[in-house]
Amino acid sequence: MKGPGFSLIEVLVAMSLTLLLLVGTAELITLSTLAGRKGDTTAALTEALAARAEGLKSLAHGADGLPPGARSETVLDKAGRGLILHEWTVEEAGAKMSRVRIRVSLVGRPVAAASLTLWISKDLGFAP
Repeated sequence: MKGPGFSLIEVLVAMSLTLLLLVGTAELITLSTLAGRKGDTTAALTEALAARAEGLKSLAHGADGLPPGARSETVLDKAGRGLILHEWTVEEAGAKMSRVRIRVSLVGRPVAAASLTLWISKDLGFAP
C-alpha cells in the first residue's frame, strides 16, 4: 500500500545532502574568519612599522636623536587590537649613513611579525 508522503530512503538522502551543505558552509565561515583575523594582524603590524619608521626618520643623527644601539618599546595598537612590541637597532654604516632595522610583533605571538631595514643619510650633499 502506497500512501502520500516521503519514504524513509528519500528522507535520509535529503538529510545527508543538507548535512553535507551545512558542513561545507561551516568550514567556509571558519576559513573566512581566520583570514580576516590574519588580515587585521597584518594591517596592525604594517601600521605600527610605518609609524615607527616615520618617527625614527624625523630624529636628528648622533647622540641627541638617533644614537647607535638597540632599543625596544611596547605600544598599545591605536585600534585597540593589542600590544605591539617595537624593536629597532641603529648602526653606523659609513661616515654619512645609518642603518636602522625595525621589527614589530604582537606581544605573546612573536610568530606574527613584520620587519624592515631603513637607510638614513646624514647628508644628502646639497650645496647651499
